Amino acid sequence: MKSSGVNLRSNSKSQLKSLEEPRGKASSALESLRSFIQDGNLKPGTKLPPERTLAAMLQVGRPALREAIKALSILGALVSRRGDGTYLKSVAAVTSGWPANAEVPEARLDMLELLELRKMVEPRAAGLAASHASVEDLREIERARLAIENAGSDWRAVGELDFVLHQLIIAAAGNSILRDTYKYLTPLLLKSREITSRTARDWERMRQDHAEIVEALVQRETRAAETAMMNHLHHVGFDLIAARRR
Repeated sequence: MKSSGVNLRSNSKSQLKSLEEPRGKASSALESLRSFIQDGNLKPGTKLPPERTLAAMLQVGRPALREAIKALSILGALVSRRGDGTYLKSVAAVTSGWPANAEVPEARLDMLELLELRKMVEPRAAGLAASHASVEDLREIERARLAIENAGSDWRAVGELDFVLHQLIIAAAGNSILRDTYKYLTPLLLKSREITSRTARDWERMRQDHAEIVEALVQRETRAAETAMMNHLHHVGFDLIAARRR
């Protein structure tokens, strides 16, 4: 088990509270940030404007912008340097393999097959994350969870933020091959979030699922994290089946 130097096995509610940032209304910023990079013809190595300035330029909230930056960092498009700023790392990661440019038609996406794959991988990844996640990893995961709560009924924002949350857990598992493999699945995963976020029957249950997953990660409970993730994916499957019957 990876030592974080911080006692994470005390009361879970107080632990989660310590990971929180001030709440702000989340909005969809990912596409705006991508357009900013593409339309501005930015080159690798270009430093992005400071967060406050960039949020004003894109007319998005700063919490949502942070999640968008994190999403593009996970995909290898951006790199954040502590105390310096955020830089463009790869234009290809922004422009290629993305649903907006390489559209995944809904009719061609078998959601149940994708869910089967996720069930094979994501519960175990959650278990690994419970062992390997750093304190900063846990903070980022909790921020993503809170952003989903703050997104309210904006299903597009919920879909993008849910993608970010799960990708953060994949990254926290500490397996570079798994992380890189999931990057190739980005178009399918983003398209699936667009579908599931608008067909979810019980958003409160989804938020509770996320809370249980994060609690297990903070508690460093490998088996509980795996179980919580599998339960969450079961609920996603129930919603998909119910949507097909409607």
